[in-house]
Parts: sequence; C-alpha cells; structure tokens
Amino acid sequence: MNRIFLLLSLLLIVAAGVAYYMLGGLKKAEVTLETTSQPIFLAGRYFEGPANSEQFGDLTRQAYELRTSGKLRGTFGNLFYNDPVKASDDAKVFVGLILDDTVSQPLPQGYRHRVFAAGQRVLHARIEASYLVAPDKLYTGVKDYANQNNLTLQNIYLERFPTTGPVEVWAVVK
Repeated sequence: MNRIFLLLSLLLIVAAGVAYYMLGGLKKAEVTLETTSQPIFLAGRYFEGPANSEQFGDLTRQAYELRTSGKLRGTFGNLFYNDPVKASDDAKVFVGLILDDTVSQPLPQGYRHRVFAAGQRVLHARIEASYLVAPDKLYTGVKDYANQNNLTLQNIYLERFPTTGPVEVWAVVK
C-alpha cells in the first residue's frame, strides 16, 4: 500500500514539474534598460481596490470579451500605478487593451484612453511563457535588474499579454 502511494506521489510530482516546465516556469525574463520611442495607447477602465476582488475580475473579463468579439481590436494589457506584487490589497490599475492609436476605433461605453508616454526610461522585461507564470518571472527580473544596477523604480508598470509571442512588462525608472 505504501508503494502505491509513493508511486502516485512521484507521478504527481513529475506531472506538476512537466506542466510547470511547459508553461515556461523554468525560463528567466530578459530585461533591458530602454527609452520608450513612441507612446503606447490603452483603452480601458480604472480600478482601485483589492486585486483579487470580483470587480477587478469583471473588468478583466470585459476587456477579454471585447477583444475576442472584435468590438475592440488590441492586446490585453494593464497599467499599474503602484507595485503589482505588493498591491494585492490596494491595486491602482487601468485595465483594458493596448491599441494601435486613439482614433481608429470607437470606445465602448465607460471606456477611456490612457497613454504610456514616449521618452520614458524603462526596464523592459519579456518572456515566452504562459500568463500563469509570466508576471512573477517578469517582476522578479525587473526588480533584480534594478537592484543590480542601482536603479529606482517609479512604481508605474505596463503589462502586455498578447495571444502569441512574449509577455512583456515596462517598468518606469526614476
């Protein structure tokens, strides 16, 4: 009986390890110090409150539905105005989609534009991984790079979650 539990436990551990590997959990984020060359436009809604709240989830689902239905063409993205890692109880975030411009598409009711300005010094982190593991890897990479290079972060973060390609974060440097 103990051997069966041991074999099942080992099988479960191996399966979890393979799943984590397949999601990109063993990859490290590539981080570079850059200056944004052009503005990044977003359309969405502002949220302030617990990141695990139903309202935040509803805003995320609404942006996803607008994108998948074709009512708004863009890439899912968030603009955090405080550290997302520390903001689980008090997130300040603009939830929505990254757009090509601010004039070619009408906005859904309640949606507004925001701009992540050009000319900002940022740490640009990217990783080819699932959105399930990417944020932790990206933010760890950004903070490690900032610490190693004596850079101070301004606590403004732009997240981009495309359907294909690398997941990205831009963190503004003071």
